[in-house]
Amino acid sequence: MIIGNILIIDDEQINSETIKDTLEDVNYSVVLAANAAEAKIIVKTQSFDLIMMDVWMPGQDGMSLLEEWMNAGFSMPIVMMSGHAEHQDVVKAIKLGAVDFLKKPLHDILPLVRKLLSEKANENEQAMQGMNFDLPLKTVRNIFEKQYFAHHLNENNHNIAKVADIAGLERTTLYRKLKDLGIDKK
Repeated sequence: MIIGNILIIDDEQINSETIKDTLEDVNYSVVLAANAAEAKIIVKTQSFDLIMMDVWMPGQDGMSLLEEWMNAGFSMPIVMMSGHAEHQDVVKAIKLGAVDFLKKPLHDILPLVRKLLSEKANENEQAMQGMNFDLPLKTVRNIFEKQYFAHHLNENNHNIAKVADIAGLERTTLYRKLKDLGIDKK
Protein backbone atom coordinates (compact mmCIF):
# COMPACT_ATOMS: atom_id res chain seq x y z
CA MET A 1 0.00 0.00 0.00
CA ILE A 2 1.43 3.39 -1.04
CA ILE A 3 1.65 5.78 1.92
CA GLY A 4 2.63 8.96 0.08
CA ASN A 5 3.63 10.36 -3.31
CA ILE A 6 6.94 12.20 -3.49
CA LEU A 7 8.65 14.06 -6.33
CA ILE A 8 12.44 14.43 -6.17
CA ILE A 9 13.95 17.12 -8.41
CA ASP A 10 17.72 16.74 -8.54
CA ASP A 11 20.24 16.64 -11.38
CA GLU A 12 22.55 14.39 -9.32
CA GLN A 13 21.16 11.01 -10.36
CA ILE A 14 23.04 9.02 -7.72
CA ASN A 15 21.58 11.23 -4.98
CA SER A 16 18.00 11.04 -6.25
CA GLU A 17 18.21 7.27 -6.88
CA THR A 18 19.48 6.71 -3.31
CA ILE A 19 16.62 8.73 -1.82
CA LYS A 20 14.14 6.98 -4.12
CA ASP A 21 15.34 3.51 -3.09
CA THR A 22 15.15 4.40 0.61
CA LEU A 23 11.63 5.79 0.35
CA GLU A 24 10.28 3.06 -1.92
CA ASP A 25 11.54 0.40 0.52
CA VAL A 26 8.91 1.64 2.99
CA ASN A 27 6.07 2.07 0.44
CA TYR A 28 6.34 5.67 -0.70
CA SER A 29 5.77 6.23 -4.41
CA VAL A 30 8.65 8.30 -5.82
CA VAL A 31 8.96 10.10 -9.16
CA LEU A 32 12.27 11.60 -10.29
CA ALA A 33 12.89 14.74 -12.32
CA ALA A 34 16.41 15.71 -13.41
CA ASN A 35 15.68 19.44 -13.80
CA ALA A 36 13.07 22.20 -13.45
CA ALA A 37 11.69 21.75 -16.98
CA GLU A 38 10.98 18.05 -16.35
CA ALA A 39 9.43 18.83 -12.96
CA LYS A 40 7.06 21.42 -14.47
CA ILE A 41 5.74 18.84 -16.92
CA ILE A 42 5.29 16.22 -14.19
CA VAL A 43 3.37 18.46 -11.74
CA LYS A 44 0.87 19.40 -14.46
CA THR A 45 -0.40 15.82 -14.50
CA GLN A 46 0.38 14.46 -11.04
CA SER A 47 -0.17 15.56 -7.47
CA PHE A 48 2.39 14.95 -4.72
CA ASP A 49 2.31 14.90 -0.95
CA LEU A 50 5.87 16.24 -0.87
CA ILE A 51 8.40 17.67 -3.32
CA MET A 52 12.12 17.53 -2.54
CA MET A 53 14.12 19.89 -4.77
CA ASP A 54 17.82 20.62 -5.18
CA VAL A 55 18.84 24.29 -5.14
CA TRP A 56 21.60 24.07 -7.75
CA MET A 57 20.56 22.54 -11.09
CA PRO A 58 21.46 23.28 -14.70
CA GLY A 59 18.99 25.50 -16.51
CA GLN A 60 16.49 26.94 -14.06
CA ASP A 61 17.73 26.58 -10.48
CA GLY A 62 15.56 25.25 -7.67
CA MET A 63 15.24 28.58 -5.88
CA SER A 64 13.75 30.33 -8.91
CA LEU A 65 11.41 27.38 -9.54
CA LEU A 66 10.30 27.52 -5.89
CA GLU A 67 9.61 31.25 -6.27
CA GLU A 68 7.75 30.70 -9.57
CA TRP A 69 5.53 28.00 -8.07
CA MET A 70 4.80 29.94 -4.88
CA ASN A 71 3.86 33.05 -6.88
CA ALA A 72 1.44 30.88 -8.87
CA GLY A 73 -0.27 29.68 -5.65
CA PHE A 74 1.32 26.24 -5.65
CA SER A 75 0.01 24.18 -2.73
CA MET A 76 2.25 21.08 -2.62
CA PRO A 77 4.83 21.24 0.22
CA ILE A 78 8.41 21.72 -1.00
CA VAL A 79 11.64 20.86 0.81
CA MET A 80 14.80 22.40 -0.61
CA MET A 81 18.11 20.48 -0.60
CA SER A 82 21.70 21.57 -1.13
CA GLY A 83 25.21 20.43 -0.38
CA HIS A 84 26.58 23.98 -0.60
CA ALA A 85 23.88 26.05 1.10
CA GLU A 86 24.71 29.36 2.69
CA HIS A 87 22.64 30.66 5.61
CA GLN A 88 20.99 33.24 3.33
CA ASP A 89 19.86 30.43 0.96
CA VAL A 90 18.07 28.70 3.82
CA VAL A 91 16.40 31.94 4.93
CA LYS A 92 15.39 32.81 1.36
CA ALA A 93 13.90 29.36 0.71
CA ILE A 94 11.81 29.44 3.89
CA LYS A 95 10.64 33.00 3.17
CA LEU A 96 9.63 31.91 -0.34
CA GLY A 97 7.50 29.10 1.10
CA ALA A 98 9.67 25.99 1.44
CA VAL A 99 8.63 23.87 4.42
CA ASP A 100 12.22 22.84 5.21
CA PHE A 101 15.82 22.99 3.96
CA LEU A 102 18.07 19.93 4.05
CA LYS A 103 21.84 19.68 3.78
CA LYS A 104 23.11 17.03 1.36
CA PRO A 105 24.15 14.32 1.55
CA LEU A 106 20.91 13.36 3.26
CA HIS A 107 21.17 11.04 6.21
CA ASP A 108 18.17 9.54 7.96
CA ILE A 109 15.67 10.79 5.39
CA LEU A 110 12.78 8.60 6.59
CA PRO A 111 12.08 10.34 9.92
CA LEU A 112 11.99 13.71 8.17
CA VAL A 113 9.61 12.55 5.43
CA ARG A 114 7.34 10.87 7.98
CA LYS A 115 7.29 14.06 10.09
CA LEU A 116 6.47 16.32 7.13
CA LEU A 117 3.73 14.06 5.80
CA SER A 118 2.17 13.50 9.25
CA GLU A 119 2.04 17.30 9.74
CA LYS A 120 0.17 17.58 6.43
CA ALA A 121 -2.24 14.80 7.50
CA ASN A 122 -2.84 16.61 10.82
CA GLU A 123 -3.64 19.85 8.95
CA ASN A 124 -6.17 18.00 6.79
CA GLU A 125 -7.76 16.41 9.87
CA GLN A 126 -7.94 19.76 11.68
CA ALA A 127 -9.63 21.33 8.66
CA MET A 128 -12.37 18.68 8.90
CA GLN A 129 -12.62 19.12 12.66
CA GLY A 130 -13.21 22.85 12.08
CA MET A 131 -16.60 22.01 10.57
CA ASN A 132 -19.68 22.99 12.56
CA PHE A 133 -21.38 19.66 13.32
CA ASP A 134 -24.43 21.42 14.76
CA LEU A 135 -25.58 22.39 11.28
CA PRO A 136 -28.01 20.20 9.34
CA LEU A 137 -26.32 17.37 7.38
CA LYS A 138 -27.26 18.85 3.98
CA THR A 139 -25.65 22.18 4.89
CA VAL A 140 -22.45 20.52 6.14
CA ARG A 141 -22.33 18.29 3.04
CA ASN A 142 -22.69 21.35 0.76
CA ILE A 143 -19.89 23.17 2.62
CA PHE A 144 -17.64 20.13 2.33
CA GLU A 145 -18.47 19.53 -1.36
CA LYS A 146 -17.86 23.19 -2.19
CA GLN A 147 -14.40 23.04 -0.55
CA TYR A 148 -13.68 19.63 -2.12
CA PHE A 149 -14.52 20.68 -5.67
CA ALA A 150 -12.87 24.11 -5.35
CA HIS A 151 -9.69 22.37 -4.16
CA HIS A 152 -9.64 19.83 -6.99
CA LEU A 153 -10.51 22.39 -9.67
CA ASN A 154 -7.67 24.59 -8.44
CA GLU A 155 -5.19 21.68 -8.23
CA ASN A 156 -6.06 20.52 -11.76
CA ASN A 157 -6.19 23.88 -13.57
CA HIS A 158 -10.00 23.71 -13.79
CA ASN A 159 -9.85 20.57 -15.93
CA ILE A 160 -13.44 19.31 -15.57
CA ALA A 161 -12.68 15.88 -17.05
CA LYS A 162 -9.87 15.28 -14.55
CA VAL A 163 -11.92 16.49 -11.56
CA ALA A 164 -14.88 14.34 -12.64
CA ASP A 165 -12.54 11.36 -12.79
CA ILE A 166 -11.10 12.12 -9.32
CA ALA A 167 -14.60 12.53 -7.85
CA GLY A 168 -15.96 9.45 -9.61
CA LEU A 169 -18.68 11.44 -11.37
CA GLU A 170 -19.87 11.83 -14.94
CA ARG A 171 -18.95 15.24 -16.37
CA THR A 172 -22.60 16.28 -16.75
CA THR A 173 -23.24 15.37 -13.11
CA LEU A 174 -20.20 17.39 -12.05
CA TYR A 175 -21.34 20.42 -14.08
CA ARG A 176 -24.76 20.24 -12.42
CA LYS A 177 -23.18 19.82 -8.96
CA LEU A 178 -20.87 22.83 -9.49
CA LYS A 179 -23.81 24.96 -10.63
CA ASP A 180 -25.87 23.91 -7.60
CA LEU A 181 -22.97 24.76 -5.27
CA GLY A 182 -22.35 28.12 -6.99
CA ILE A 183 -18.81 27.22 -8.04
CA ASP A 184 -17.35 28.98 -11.08
CA LYS A 185 -16.09 26.39 -13.57
CA LYS A 186 -13.57 28.69 -15.31
